Amino acid sequence: GSKSLSDLDVFVVLLLYHQEPSRTLKSYVLGLYMNTGTLVHESTISRFFNHGFDIKGSLCKPNLIPYDKLRPENLERALDYLMIIAMFNRSQIKFGDEKHLKGSELYCRKTRRNVFTGVVPPIMTNSDFRNTYSIVGFCGIDPRTTPTRFGISQGINNSENFSVQVQLAVLSGFLLPYDVLVLDRAAIHTGGQNTILEDWLWDNYRIFLLLLPARTPEWNPIELVWNILVQRLQVFSLSAAYQMGEHSLVKASEWILNHITHAEVDGCFRKSGV
Repeated sequence: GSKSLSDLDVFVVLLLYHQEPSRTLKSYVLGLYMNTGTLVHESTISRFFNHGFDIKGSLCKPNLIPYDKLRPENLERALDYLMIIAMFNRSQIKFGDEKHLKGSELYCRKTRRNVFTGVVPPIMTNSDFRNTYSIVGFCGIDPRTTPTRFGISQGINNSENFSVQVQLAVLSGFLLPYDVLVLDRAAIHTGGQNTILEDWLWDNYRIFLLLLPARTPEWNPIELVWNILVQRLQVFSLSAAYQMGEHSLVKASEWILNHITHAEVDGCFRKSGV
């Protein structure tokens, strides 16, 4: 096991890790042999990472960070954003974004093989399986409003549809005077007729628009709300979905989003650092 590695071998293996955390076990074996002359099996390297430390060094799916996220101008914007957002009460802050919704998110799931016949039962779907919808959504922890506000339409979102959903969020009372609406810098939020969105919101409703720094989706809690939606669609009762009939994906999504609680959104806020 990992006990067959000398102190020098351990140093080299850890150095190889820091050079390239995604390298294969075979690459570790080759790198160790070339640097120290020690020849071990791939299983030795695997046991070293999985059992040689208090924290198990198993393979995990990492976050992907674009290089341009670390450009000086983007880091400066990130600092400015953090300074501004810290000035507001958390309950004043509402986050918005959109998501594509596919029938596969409801119907594509694993089924258990029949232990007597070996057959994997099929999942029956309706025409909704091939449909694509778009959600424009907002979330917040303000106790005066619902935790989520959203609109679902068929097809692809554009700046006009997004503008309509913002207006509906205002008219429904989800966005209130002196709230802060946080969006990313996607063209759908800042282009087309939304070039005047910032002025329109402030001049008419005293709602402050704040844009996230580039490449920071992890700072938007609604991304985690979308994750909750997808996870619950995966375990949503298919028999209930069949009974919903046409546009079952939309109806199931509406039911899930309407049952997300303030506490759950607050959890999304905290995980996003808000």
